[in-house]
Amino acid sequence: MHLFECEATFEAEPAEVWKVWTDVERWPEWDVSKDIARLDGPFQPGVSGWAKQRGNLGGPFTITTVDDGRRWVTECPIPLGKVVFDHLLEPVAEGRVRVVKRVEVYGGFGSLLRLIAPKMRRDITESLAALERQLSALGTRRHRPQAHGFGSSQSTEPRRSRRGCRTPRGPSRTRTRARSRGQTR
Repeated sequence: MHLFECEATFEAEPAEVWKVWTDVERWPEWDVSKDIARLDGPFQPGVSGWAKQRGNLGGPFTITTVDDGRRWVTECPIPLGKVVFDHLLEPVAEGRVRVVKRVEVYGGFGSLLRLIAPKMRRDITESLAALERQLSALGTRRHRPQAHGFGSSQSTEPRRSRRGCRTPRGPSRTRTRARSRGQTR
């Protein structure tokens, strides 16, 4: 079951984003939900790791897919199922990249995970913003060239980043919206 996805678009080189985004041991430097993270081998399918969430217990994950420089997928076991995190990196224009983190849940606890999905969305949104700051601090951000010549109307201001999360529409979302307005169904 598709739970939600978050995305951000910012100025950076795709290869540099990939390098930082897949450096598991350094996730706690910019991922607001991570206290500790480690990988028990090279960044490739079949390799397992462990991460401790801030304020929560830690747990294992396994890399299931790697499309080098473009996409990677991890699975985290939960009672009676698993949570799948799909990470996508897309160049959108020269020096700009779109990153997407999609969350899916399988098994008996899918409905319960919907209860913590809002916090997960907030954490992922904050983490993607922190990823952009991390890249900027490392000097990987591409700056647009300054406009030259007389009468140029080209802006030299950096383009704004875009971030956000989407939840699939469906009956459960309709019920949540109705309850938040004080109505019952």
